[in-house]
Amino acid sequence: MSKTFDIHYEGLNINQVAGIRAVTFGSYPRVLGVRGVQKMVNRYLKAILTPKGTNLSDRDYGTHLAAALGNNVDLSTLGALSARAVTDAENKVREYDSEYGTDDDERLARVELEGTMIDEGGPGVLLSILLENVSGVKVRMLIPQLFEGN
Repeated sequence: MSKTFDIHYEGLNINQVAGIRAVTFGSYPRVLGVRGVQKMVNRYLKAILTPKGTNLSDRDYGTHLAAALGNNVDLSTLGALSARAVTDAENKVREYDSEYGTDDDERLARVELEGTMIDEGGPGVLLSILLENVSGVKVRMLIPQLFEGN
């Protein structure tokens, strides 16, 4: 079973960065190793936010979500793209789990797109995604995305 660590992605709150929401490696001078459900969340987040075709070792890795955002798509189209991105990212994480035999607390059991909501705090949308690992731990992610559609 997997005993490796992963890098921790730190989501910044809107109050921490004036007017900007971002996923960052944080302000720590060291890399923070994580395991368990956080590692699963990291792998899923990386898969959904990586633009498809940019990974040189796997051109099918990632989703078209990042490319669609900011390209003036309407909200109904964004909803369909979000649903497809959630599924594509889930498939990539499951592929990894199958290939590397990850532990139950790091292995994805279920993903659900709960909704695509307009972010009232500024131009953008929030993707609400529920992840659950095989151990039964559930994590709700709100992924902020800049969006200037119509």
